[in-house]
Amino acid sequence: MTRWLVRFKRIFLVIILLAFTSRSICHGAVKLDALGVYLTSQGYGGAQLVHSGNYYHLPILSNNKPANLVVDTGAPTTLIYRSSANKLGLTESKTEMFESGLFGSSRRTFGKASMGVLTTGNCTLMNVPVAIASDVGYNRGYGDPNGLLGLREMVKFGAILDLNSRLIYLRPTRPGETVAAGVKAILTRQGWSPVDLSVAHLHLRVPAKINDVPCHLLVDTGSYLTTLDRNFAARAKIGGTPTEWTAYGIGKSGGEIRVASFASMWVSNYQIKHASASVVGMDAEMLSRGTDSEIEGLLGAEYLSLNSAVFDFVSGTLYMRPRSH
Repeated sequence: MTRWLVRFKRIFLVIILLAFTSRSICHGAVKLDALGVYLTSQGYGGAQLVHSGNYYHLPILSNNKPANLVVDTGAPTTLIYRSSANKLGLTESKTEMFESGLFGSSRRTFGKASMGVLTTGNCTLMNVPVAIASDVGYNRGYGDPNGLLGLREMVKFGAILDLNSRLIYLRPTRPGETVAAGVKAILTRQGWSPVDLSVAHLHLRVPAKINDVPCHLLVDTGSYLTTLDRNFAARAKIGGTPTEWTAYGIGKSGGEIRVASFASMWVSNYQIKHASASVVGMDAEMLSRGTDSEIEGLLGAEYLSLNSAVFDFVSGTLYMRPRSH
């Protein structure tokens, strides 16, 4: 775990939003299973998620104003859409960083702000730095989301993201590795399989194998579907059927989406049989930046949900178990 966290910290130093400081307070209780009971005994507070439209939404209060963030492990930082910044009481400062994402960069630039008080469930986080960006076209549905809860905050507060129980647990300060050992003992006893995560340029990734072709996938709860890069799909002899859908993201859109199926997909040592994925053209820089192994696609929300994913951001571990278990 220590090497995983050190890699994260080294890469993260390039992000401008580190200039802000924050502290947090967690208190109270939520309805808990064995994992939740253990985590609250270790100083965690919990917040209930809403699963809607294949996304996991976190209701929050920003400076006592209600908002809704999509929990997005694929977003490097917590982000608020520009159309929501004023109504959430945020003052945007401009940056020179171009908005960029899975499909490339635009000429629009990110802003930055600080959310003075972020309250969710029985947790209160203070002075949370956020990026400000243009709205994403597809991101509508429950609560008309105001932005994204990103990876930085999940790592910083030692989050345990439990998609199976639709809860996220946060802690004022990162715990020691004994908490991760306790989480592992509980989940493996109940049939979950651990998969090691690594960080490449502020994104989570896992080794995978699709159509017997090795690759790395970015683990992305903010991606509606598991998605493969068009060039990798060609190398793996994965075709696909054209659709009328268009892929959207921060920065540029991704153009036409094709849908393909294949016999199985391995996520490290965990097998997903009779898998399918969307196929789109991804930005080459996004796929290769800061990593010794290119990312060839996204492990999206549908398979994370179907396999009861639990993320441990203390040890850098993803736990999976078929939902029919």
